[in-house]
Amino acid sequence: MLLIDGIKYQEWIPKSEEEFEEIIKEHAKDIFGEDSLYFPLKRKLKTTAGIGSIPDGYVIVFGDSPEWHIVEVELSSHPLYEHIVSQVSKFISGISNPNIQRGIVNAIDGEIKRDDFLNLRLRKAIEPTEIYRFLSDLISKPPILTIAIEKDTEELGEAINTLRYPQIKVVEFKTFTREGIGLPVHIHLFEPLYQAPPKEITITEITKEAITTTHKDEKRVTAKDLIDANILKVDQIVYGWHHNTKYEGKVLNDGSIELLHTGKKFSSLNAAVYHVKGSAEDAWRWWLTTRENGSECVLDELRKEYRATHP
Repeated sequence: MLLIDGIKYQEWIPKSEEEFEEIIKEHAKDIFGEDSLYFPLKRKLKTTAGIGSIPDGYVIVFGDSPEWHIVEVELSSHPLYEHIVSQVSKFISGISNPNIQRGIVNAIDGEIKRDDFLNLRLRKAIEPTEIYRFLSDLISKPPILTIAIEKDTEELGEAINTLRYPQIKVVEFKTFTREGIGLPVHIHLFEPLYQAPPKEITITEITKEAITTTHKDEKRVTAKDLIDANILKVDQIVYGWHHNTKYEGKVLNDGSIELLHTGKKFSSLNAAVYHVKGSAEDAWRWWLTTRENGSECVLDELRKEYRATHP
């Protein structure tokens, strides 16, 4: 149990591996960093003898030190030693196969080409290198095997020691829900795989109409604040991508958002994106817009400009 300001939070256990996979996918950037892309591709890795296994996803990290991860999502209630040793050993054997490497590159490149936002973001991050060349060079290197689990155990440690692969990382990703409310108000507890400045625990409160995220060390900023500062314009269009579909919203004079495909109005950016995705999301990093000079940016960049000029 967690006790925060007198409020109790109970540990929550996913009902299935598929449910846990969705949580890891949703919080991939929190785990691997902002300079990362998560691809939930079920691409089979085969050994030279034809024995194969399918990981749960791949992560590309394109920062100062590019790296890639093969992701395996597990539940501690499963027979970990038997499953991990069998599954991951096949990953290790199969990934050295040039045909498998090429297949992974083609699959990831195809996903990027189908998503305009991913394509733009990666091109900006690695230019002047061409995307396919970048992926080919990266996938030819040994990957980091990342195991995400809701509870680390001794059995998992023994399994990892048996494998003797030097690049295995474990992410223990725990979830706690507020007593009397359940999953709509929750806390995730985990250690990111990237170096970041220390932060206070973030509590996300979700309802059908609003999502409020509180960071104790940062001044709260709203869309209305950006409008008043002339950083965001009334009727300016914001947009985001979900399941390869583009969703657009119009910023109204009170800082609320009107979704163009439904005409529904929401009191905040977070509430609008929650309606689109049906799950929690940091709206400032999900919504994009186009500046007057034609360049594209996430709204978090506009919020940073506001905070820089309004301490």
